[in-house]
Amino acid sequence: MISRARLTFAVLVGAAVLTATSCWNPFDPDDGDPTPPPYYQNCDSAYKVIANLQYAYLSRDLDKYMACFRDDFEFHLLATDWADYSIPPDGVVDTYWGLDLEEQFHEAMFSAVNSIELTLWGGYDHPWAGDPTGITREMTRSFTLKVYTDGSGIHGYQATGSAKFVIRPDSTGQYYIWQWWDESET
Repeated sequence: MISRARLTFAVLVGAAVLTATSCWNPFDPDDGDPTPPPYYQNCDSAYKVIANLQYAYLSRDLDKYMACFRDDFEFHLLATDWADYSIPPDGVVDTYWGLDLEEQFHEAMFSAVNSIELTLWGGYDHPWAGDPTGITREMTRSFTLKVYTDGSGIHGYQATGSAKFVIRPDSTGQYYIWQWWDESET
C-alpha cells in the first residue's frame, strides 16, 4: 500500500510511460467510468462535500474537485512523504501542501489516467476539537483508490487507508474541506 502523495507521483510517471507505448485494442473496449454518486450543488453539511469529492474523482472533473476546498486548504502528508514540493524547489521540506499544488497534481492525474475508482466509507462527522463553537466538523473516512492508466481495468495503481477531513463552512453556510490529513498505511 502506498500513500496518496506517492500514488500521485507514480500515476504521473506511469501514465507518461503508458501514453508513449500504448495502443488501442478493439477487442477489449472501454466499459466506461463507474457511475458517480450524486453531486450536491448546495453543500450545507459536511457529508455532502465529501460526496462531491468522491464524485469529482470518479468523473475526473477538476472544476468540481477544486470546488470542494477552501482557499486556505492544507493537505497534510505522512512523515514518510515529507519533501520539497515547491515548484521550483525552495529547499524547505514540506509537511503539507496547499491549494495550488493540489490543483496541479490533480489536473495532471485526471488528464493522464483512463479511469478512477474511489470508495469512501466511515462513520458520521462530529465537532472538530479545535473549534469551540462546534461549527467546524471532522470526519474520518477509510478509502480504496484505484487509478487505471489504460482501458484494461488491470494496469494502474491502488492506495488504501484512511483520511481525516476537517470541514468548515464559509459565511454563507456552505461547507468546504479546510484540512485533509493523510492517515494511510505506508
